[in-house]
Amino acid sequence: MRRQAAAALVALALASPSLALAQSAAAPLGDRAERKEVDGHPPAVGTELFNAGVDLEIAGRALSYSDLLSENVRTYDALAPMPSLRGEVYPLARSALPVLRDLGVTLSYARAVGLDSKGEGGARISTSWSRLHAGLKGRFRPAGQAGPVLFATGGLSWIDFDVASTGDPSRDAASVSYVSLRLGLDGRVPLGPVAIEAGAGYLAPLSMGALASYFREPSAGGVDLRLAVAVPFAPGLEARAGASYTRFFYDFDSEPGDPYVAGGALDQLYGVHLGVAYHGY
Repeated sequence: MRRQAAAALVALALASPSLALAQSAAAPLGDRAERKEVDGHPPAVGTELFNAGVDLEIAGRALSYSDLLSENVRTYDALAPMPSLRGEVYPLARSALPVLRDLGVTLSYARAVGLDSKGEGGARISTSWSRLHAGLKGRFRPAGQAGPVLFATGGLSWIDFDVASTGDPSRDAASVSYVSLRLGLDGRVPLGPVAIEAGAGYLAPLSMGALASYFREPSAGGVDLRLAVAVPFAPGLEARAGASYTRFFYDFDSEPGDPYVAGGALDQLYGVHLGVAYHGY
């Protein structure tokens, strides 16, 4: 009996380090289970270390005025292909730190190609259109790994639409350079094998560019909306299709006798895109 009890104690002592090691390993593994493939199931989007994508967008712009009394400015429209690159990185995603592991940095850039404006007599005027967004992004999974992912974003947005100066205000006034503070909310909802993404943001312009300089005491604000569908087709890869809409609204305090008289303006930027994204875990 004594020998059996001694043997049991020895076995327990030998098993204890292994058990403790297994438990210590289980904690971080459990914490990281959402980030790794388990039982053949891919890791959940919204737990990745980084993601990156490339899109081809057909982008458009429509500028119009309200209560326009001047004949020296007019509406403006444009349409052009706009390739874009975007990426996000969550530096502490592989740690066990709450909140910080879901805090990331996001960056995107797009530039139109083959875009020109038309001047008097149909002359072609050099025109460029670029977008740059940079900021912080936090993610939250209220229903766990298989549920939706919510995102809160804050940062700077730069949209530059530059028409080469011609001395003709009817064209030159279309130039804008929006540097804006942006606050936004986005979400991703899995629906079977695909996911729906939607988001909205508020833009507070810090600068507006040439358009605002033509009118008395201009003020402006902006909003943006987006909707997309993501379809996985290989480990970490997904095809994406979607649409976006940005709206800047102006208010002018014009008075009779001013060189340019309008009550306000509406600058609408829109696009549809196709692309591919990669999620790295």
